[in-house]
Amino acid sequence: MAGELFKAMAGVNLVHVPYKGMAQALNDLLGGQVQAAFSTMPPAIGHIKAGRLRALAVTSKARYEALPDLPTIDDFLPGYEASITVGLVAPKNVAVEIIEKLNKETNAILAEPSMKIRLTDLGSEPMAMSPANFGKVLADEAEKWAKVIRTENIKPE
Repeated sequence: MAGELFKAMAGVNLVHVPYKGMAQALNDLLGGQVQAAFSTMPPAIGHIKAGRLRALAVTSKARYEALPDLPTIDDFLPGYEASITVGLVAPKNVAVEIIEKLNKETNAILAEPSMKIRLTDLGSEPMAMSPANFGKVLADEAEKWAKVIRTENIKPE
């Protein structure tokens, strides 16, 4: 999806090579079977830090803390942003008090310096937020990617 958004915004033609997961895609990238890939940071960061892969840019709006010299795609293609959001979710009928407690404890863990360092080292950037903010992020992302799917006429295979 990040590649499709890039194709549309940059007006370039890239050939999409489908993979079941990033492990095989990165193996093929490392082996020279493909020339580029849009990867999430966790599976790629070790290869980048070891010099086996050359990172060109991050797809997030902000530079990545662990690789501060790496530009964002937005630096040269204004408006581009493709991030993966991972969060804690629960069934809709869970009591508000439980949701609030889970949120409070999760945010407290994310605020611990050792946890922040560990997650950053693994290629993630932790962000504490409220359940309402997280819900808005998810809704905004769903709307954004639905538009890309419609615009690029993407169909399930």
